[in-house]
Amino acid sequence: MSSYERTAIQAVIGQKPDGQLQKLVSENERLILQKRFKLRRICAETAKFNPDLSNRSTIPIPKSDDLAYLYVGAEKELHDKVQVHDLTNRSLRAAQLSHGFVGSVDDKPIVQTALICSIMTLIEAGLNAAFFNNAHMVTGPTAALLTSFLISATNVVACCCAGFFIGRYQNYGINAPCADESYYRGQRRKARLQLMGFIIVMVFFHLTVGLIRTQETIEAVNHSPMAYLEMLQTPEAIFLIIMGGCMSIIAYHKGIHSFDCPYPEIGRLQRAEVAAKEDIHNTFDYFQDEITDYFTSTEKEIEDPIKNQIKSVEQYNKSVSACHEAWNQLEQTVRDAETHCRGELAELTTSYCCISSESQEVPADILQQMMSFEKYLDVQIPAFHSLPEITSFKSELLLEKTQAVKRLATIFKNATQSPGGKS
Repeated sequence: MSSYERTAIQAVIGQKPDGQLQKLVSENERLILQKRFKLRRICAETAKFNPDLSNRSTIPIPKSDDLAYLYVGAEKELHDKVQVHDLTNRSLRAAQLSHGFVGSVDDKPIVQTALICSIMTLIEAGLNAAFFNNAHMVTGPTAALLTSFLISATNVVACCCAGFFIGRYQNYGINAPCADESYYRGQRRKARLQLMGFIIVMVFFHLTVGLIRTQETIEAVNHSPMAYLEMLQTPEAIFLIIMGGCMSIIAYHKGIHSFDCPYPEIGRLQRAEVAAKEDIHNTFDYFQDEITDYFTSTEKEIEDPIKNQIKSVEQYNKSVSACHEAWNQLEQTVRDAETHCRGELAELTTSYCCISSESQEVPADILQQMMSFEKYLDVQIPAFHSLPEITSFKSELLLEKTQAVKRLATIFKNATQSPGGKS
């Protein structure tokens, strides 16, 4: 039996269509209650994901003042290093004064000198090889170059060592206030004797090289007046002796001035002064690295809980989005049910009035109140949470780190610019 037929029967027998209205409401309420139950279930599950953000603003940010122990240690360490540098510098100036040395304390160009000596060796080896190969005393250019390289390397290395170990003492203490003291005179006398012996050895060496070219043999040479006279009549032998002698003088000079200070004591103090100065800066770099490591580790400690909070909030907000979607579905169902019920109610009322010959209309506001399911929309929807901002923590952390480094720089400046402590 249709609703119209049922309404017609009720109109004929004089009954009101209350039952049909109740049935109409019940049928629509059933679907609404299902949607509402689903919404409540999703909201209940969302509540389980609600993160605890009570400690969100209480994450401890390390302060530059927390490194007071480091500042104290840096101040003491830098003060000690500066004192060591000051004492070393004083000792250096005292040694320079006692020896009358006024030269530069700059580092010697050791690499440059070694490169020059290597080039000299190759040049001399090339010239010797050309002369030896021209005399057909070797099997080929390679053998000539190898033999010549051994001769030139011996010449350059020996003269550099003589300049370093002997030549630096030739004028030892000559500018000192007490230049005539027995200590300085003894060192100079010893150096002169050693130099004379070395000159004799090198003269013999270069004469031997000349004889090798003259006699065209490298296995055995004859040292005799006739051999020397014959050598003087061989131009290539004279060229070899002159070239070797020039290389010896240059190498000897390089050995005196290019590897270290002419005064060994001053050279040792110069190196100690440079090392002490570098030690000051290394100490500053060490404490600066300590500050960097401290704030880097604390940054990670701060990032971990914030990242966990962000992950929890994202999961929670995703569940809240599902709640809003379910609520929208519930609202849409409610509106559809209200529209449907009001239409059915208007149709039933009109049919009943027509059959029962009663002229009665239901006002629109009364109709809206009778068929309202607004009460089913009173479900409390969880609110979204904003994501924690990690950049604000990092900015504050960077500010504290900058203050810590600035304070360390102030300690370094005070230590190095204190009276007698400039470095």
